[in-house]
Amino acid sequence: MSSKRILVIGGTGAQGFAVVKALLNASPAFTVRVLSRNPDSPHVQSTFTGLPVEFVKGSFMDFDTVEAALQDCYGVYVNTDGFTVNEADELWAGVRIFEIANQIPTLRHFVYASIDYYLQLTGFNKKYGAHHTNGKGRVNSYLQSQGSSTSETGLTWTILNTGAYDEDLFGGPFVAHIDPEDGTRTFALPLGEGHIPFETLQDNGIFAVKIFQDRERWSGQTLNAASHFTTGKELAETLARVANVKAVYKNVSIKEWADALPFADAPVASMYPDGITVRENFTMWWPGFQDSILKPTRDMALLREINPDLETLEGWMRRVGYDGTGKGVLKGWIDAGIGPKP
Repeated sequence: MSSKRILVIGGTGAQGFAVVKALLNASPAFTVRVLSRNPDSPHVQSTFTGLPVEFVKGSFMDFDTVEAALQDCYGVYVNTDGFTVNEADELWAGVRIFEIANQIPTLRHFVYASIDYYLQLTGFNKKYGAHHTNGKGRVNSYLQSQGSSTSETGLTWTILNTGAYDEDLFGGPFVAHIDPEDGTRTFALPLGEGHIPFETLQDNGIFAVKIFQDRERWSGQTLNAASHFTTGKELAETLARVANVKAVYKNVSIKEWADALPFADAPVASMYPDGITVRENFTMWWPGFQDSILKPTRDMALLREINPDLETLEGWMRRVGYDGTGKGVLKGWIDAGIGPKP
């Protein structure tokens, strides 16, 4: 019997590529198709060397191409990019792709890679109105109003809510500053005593596979994923212990954090140069971590039941050899020229 084909939308990004690898390594393995705007780019070609992946060229906003890419697929993993398109387009893309999915005869499982709906969790307080989270969050609400069928001809939907990546410590919003004189790693973050729900890319891939492997269990369900919750102090203490370096946590204001970014005033969505800036977007993002609003949403015992090998911060640092040195991670920002290069 042929393996089930999964279309991964966003498969050339950090999260999507981890899902692609997990699907290929599953037992039994899935067949993987990836939608990419530029499958011939050096980044994609070098990243996917040797992997048995089929590419379809196109954007997730090109719905005719999405429909063509979905043909003959059993499932789709939808990870739209809020650092490429704006909040309104990301909402429209999630809804429209789900509508199209319902018309594909072979499709049985629609998995939406999302982020918690911060506004809804906080009574729609604009303090928590980060665009790259709430665009996806609104798609969550839409999906929850739709039926989810496990019949032989029906379509199941599942939401996978992720957190920040541990890999963002390499080059995302949590990157450490290294003193050129004594090598001290400083995590200068506007976190206070708050908790960050980190998830490793490896764990996210495992969760995606578990969902596709058990359609009955995950029909109409939301999995709020994380690998561990971590404070700023724990970040520094763990790095110091693992890498044998001096590391400290410094609580700063959001303005101080943003002022240190060379691309703070660049558009957060690279295709919309006149849109909201990185500074404006993340000013509404950090308060969620400062106030630990996601702490009650994660059932860590359940997550360990689903994934017994759930990674700890220390385990991740040791596995990847993290010592506080930065490198590029967020593909959208790298492509737009506003982030650190690999």
